[in-house]
Amino acid sequence: MWFCKNAAKCRRTEMPSLAIEAKKNAKADAAYDAVLQLLYSKSHMPGQHLSDKELASDLNIGRTPIREALIRLAAEGKIVSFPQRGYFTRPLVEWVLLDSYVVARETLTFALTRTRTHPLDRTAPSGELSPTELALRAEEIFTDIALGACNCEICHIIDKFCFCSHALRMEITASELSPAFRTSLARLTDAMPQLGKTTSAVASALTNHLDVEQRAVSRALQNMSRRQLANFTFTKKYW
Repeated sequence: MWFCKNAAKCRRTEMPSLAIEAKKNAKADAAYDAVLQLLYSKSHMPGQHLSDKELASDLNIGRTPIREALIRLAAEGKIVSFPQRGYFTRPLVEWVLLDSYVVARETLTFALTRTRTHPLDRTAPSGELSPTELALRAEEIFTDIALGACNCEICHIIDKFCFCSHALRMEITASELSPAFRTSLARLTDAMPQLGKTTSAVASALTNHLDVEQRAVSRALQNMSRRQLANFTFTKKYW
């Protein structure tokens, strides 16, 4: 089950945690964060098997917290689990990604009508950001909008959406599709200070940017498939 660290704060019921429990959770959270960052780094291909033994060795973390992290990631829908086969990174399937954009659009649009907080300040202009920073900026904005609604289910949906579409977003920002992404993201960034004030301006910029990403799904996946095929052919030839 997905757990939001901000839940108590959002509901204004935050209480001091016990030292022993905090220490225990810190160890589990450290393993989870380490695996999550490894998956974010694009070091694994879509649909690749995730071995707890290899991950423990790569991250220098015990296998038990690694297994706990994999169980948690699977429960959150960020990786997939098959009985007797283990854990795998999620495959990038076009119709699944397109469906996720439909859900994300509806969720973020609803969140805009429930926002209670102001967004974080994004000082660096989009034109100065690297491809990786562009992808992360978009995900940070989606997260800001979700957090503003102070609703755990909304945060859960958008957290999963950002993670599962991260590789796609990275491909878009590093390819010929980048200019349109950069332009729409700049517009969305400029509109974000209006969050909680003029919702229509943010909604318009958000819709425009999600349209840009969604239209790029097919091309981006084709580019990724061609590159993976080329790498496989090269490896097979010289192995």
